[in-house]
Amino acid sequence: MGDSTVLKEEGNQYFKSGELDKALASYTKALEIPNLKDSEKAVLYKNRAAVYLKKNDFGNTIKDSSAALDLAPNDPKALFRRCQAYESSGKLEEAFRDAALLMKVDPGNSAIVPTFKRLNPVIQQRVKEQNSMTNKVTQMFKFAFDPECEDKEKRKQAINNLIVLSREGASANMICKYNGIERVKTLLDDKDCAMMVGGVRILACLGKESEERVKIIDKIGVQKIMSLMGVNNEEVSTSCCHLLQNLMTYGSEFDKFTEHEYSEKYIDEIFYTLIKMLINKKVSGYGRDSAMEIMIKHIERLDGIGWMKKFLATEGIENLLTVAGTLKVHNTIPVTEHSRMHASVALSKVWDDTMSDREREIFKDKCSDYFKDLFTDEIMESKIEAVEAISTLLQGPYEVGNMIIGAEGVVQLMFALASSENPLHQRIAVEAIVHSASKKNRCSGILKEAVPILKKLYQTGEDETRVRALVGLCKLGSFGGTDATSKPMADGSTLTLARVCRNFLKKAAFDMRRWAAEGMAYLSLDAEVKEELLEDAEAIEALFDVAKKIEKNRVYATITIFVNLTNSYDKPDIMPELIEMAKFAKQHVPEEHEKDSSKYLTARIQKLAKLGVVNALVAMARTDSKGSRELLTRVYMGLATEEKLRGLIVQQGGAKSLLQLVENNTEIGKCLAAHALAKIAVTMEPQTAFPGQRIYEVVRPLLTLLKTERSSLQNFEALLALTNLASHSDSVRNRIITEKGITAIEQYMFEEHEKLKLAATECMCNMVMNEKVVELYEAENDRVKLMYLYCGEEEPKLVKAAAGAIAVLTQSEIICNKIINIQCWLEVLQTLVANEDLDIQHRGCYIAYNMVNSSQKIAEKIFESQLFEIMMAVTKLEQQERARSKELCEDALQKAVEYGMVKPRIED
Repeated sequence: MGDSTVLKEEGNQYFKSGELDKALASYTKALEIPNLKDSEKAVLYKNRAAVYLKKNDFGNTIKDSSAALDLAPNDPKALFRRCQAYESSGKLEEAFRDAALLMKVDPGNSAIVPTFKRLNPVIQQRVKEQNSMTNKVTQMFKFAFDPECEDKEKRKQAINNLIVLSREGASANMICKYNGIERVKTLLDDKDCAMMVGGVRILACLGKESEERVKIIDKIGVQKIMSLMGVNNEEVSTSCCHLLQNLMTYGSEFDKFTEHEYSEKYIDEIFYTLIKMLINKKVSGYGRDSAMEIMIKHIERLDGIGWMKKFLATEGIENLLTVAGTLKVHNTIPVTEHSRMHASVALSKVWDDTMSDREREIFKDKCSDYFKDLFTDEIMESKIEAVEAISTLLQGPYEVGNMIIGAEGVVQLMFALASSENPLHQRIAVEAIVHSASKKNRCSGILKEAVPILKKLYQTGEDETRVRALVGLCKLGSFGGTDATSKPMADGSTLTLARVCRNFLKKAAFDMRRWAAEGMAYLSLDAEVKEELLEDAEAIEALFDVAKKIEKNRVYATITIFVNLTNSYDKPDIMPELIEMAKFAKQHVPEEHEKDSSKYLTARIQKLAKLGVVNALVAMARTDSKGSRELLTRVYMGLATEEKLRGLIVQQGGAKSLLQLVENNTEIGKCLAAHALAKIAVTMEPQTAFPGQRIYEVVRPLLTLLKTERSSLQNFEALLALTNLASHSDSVRNRIITEKGITAIEQYMFEEHEKLKLAATECMCNMVMNEKVVELYEAENDRVKLMYLYCGEEEPKLVKAAAGAIAVLTQSEIICNKIINIQCWLEVLQTLVANEDLDIQHRGCYIAYNMVNSSQKIAEKIFESQLFEIMMAVTKLEQQERARSKELCEDALQKAVEYGMVKPRIED
């Protein structure tokens, strides 16, 4: 008993003195004492709630206040504290309820009156809105769920309105409250697909970000939703995919699913059903694609659920390979034109997520066994499907695909199929041969052996086969890369192939244009091909058209062409000494083509920009592929390097696109996107380049460039960009502070690199216009000393920036007092005031004026020194350009007259 009282009193003392953590510890210790009376517990909970409230920990305030009220119902202090916590955390209805109860149990409590008056009109308005919402929901129900309704358009509109209402928390809860789930369930069996889609979308919106509503939707049953996902209607299937995703995210808590047995069963049920859907003949192609989309999102351990192990433990790999090898003409299972790509991505995700040799061995063994079964099958269709599956595998985990190709007889089978008279066999074999050449050694291996076959098919095959054979020849012609001395094919052959690719691009069907773009992606490493392509405006327009229409995850080849045209690929930095050594040792040294020099490159970039490449880049930025997104940032970087093109980039939506590319990208891609944004921000007006909210969004990417591992150029241009942004408004400066930019900027003020030091100081010169930054300089540290000492440096630009910052800071008396404690403060200030540079002198005079005005004590120190004579001399200057400095010195001297330190000057 005595212990709890002592701890309580101790906590009270700590609370009064503001030592909240100690108060919290005392109350918590007291509550841990056994056999406490309810009245004592109630007081301790109530007191601890007060501490939590002070710490803005509203969740724990509500918890402890509620505990106190359980023990001592209607306790005024506990009610008041819970009311405050509810209001601060946005739970206004609960806060109003507590306020009303408190006024009832303690009518004389004046502290609650302002809160009640503040909450009352808000709650009344909400009640009014709720009544209005109830009417809306009731009316929509009336039309949407009446199958006898003759006006079909009115019914569709009512369903669309319910979709909108189900996106908002209050109206979504109301739909559930009025038995909306059961009513929506009837739409799922409607014969009209539009009604079915509407019902699924309502459920998807209801389930988003609400675990409670998901549990209600769950009554419909996962199996029902997944069976709907398999119907032969793209809209229905896609909507069900979205709904299932919401059910998994918000209904299963899959971020912690290993901790919850129910969640694990729930997730497993979905996984095993999805695996079965892959080879179920009753599932449509759209349903199969949707199933694979869900798998792709959740395979990885880091960003998903970690389904990789389940794939290895089940028939998941085999089922994906079945989809990968399925041909529409064989009518085995329904697939779409996107199914193979989905299967390829899923296989790639599983392979990339394997972390041990054992897991990789299991993956390889499953693939080997699958292909062994198909190749040993006497049915020819099985062998065809095996080659098609290999082709898909080579576009995903190509190491495994190359392993399968290395098996005895596989290459010979591919060559035999390519040499057959069957157009389908030719097309499939050629595609596999082309994809097999993923590396240079492969180009000089399988592909080189296949050249006679490829040439024959290119000359005699059908268009679909011809264009694929063309890509194979293009791959072979490109393995020399950008080396001007490496000619894998006869002189002129590369240009001839490029012209054929351009013809396909301009005139062929869309699928063949996509293949032609892939061929051009290889050939465009050649400088002469680049120049010819840029001269063909029609081919460039065709490329832009392909870029805008192609599926979002198949844009890699098209982007690669633009990377090659702008030379935005990585170029190795080779020391000249190593080149000389290689020549001496008679080793081959790659040489850059004359038409890849800066003169030709600049002309190419400008021509490409004028033709409208930025619009194409914006269209391709919708891709989810991180590799493709990195390539896009490379092209943007190439364009942004040309200062004249930055306005065009902004005008055509490039700046907005770059902000999107900063997200979901590789580390290199994020860095390049940020650097391109920095280049734009350096030379353009911030409000023009980044209108509205974008000016705040660009701050974070720019600050990532200030990391020490970034290059000096990236550091420098990021500092220049931030300087420009910081000059815009105080709200932007606040954003820089919020993103912890001050420390990042300040670290470069200590750099030995003169340009980095200058850029950081200039940036800080703009940042000191913010009150929070001034407070940082007023605190106990050496920030003022460093900035002031920079005013005495020899570099004029550094002096100008530092003096500008000090001129702003000296409006604070605390800063002025810090300055006079610097040993050489007077010498530095004298140098500034007497400086020949107009801007530096003006800043020096402004500092002197501020210091004189700050306090009489500081003014005395100034006017007792030689600085007084210098200021007098400045007042006698007649040059018009020094009028501002003269006026400041006159005002400072006038202040000295007011202090009584000097007598007024008597004019002759």
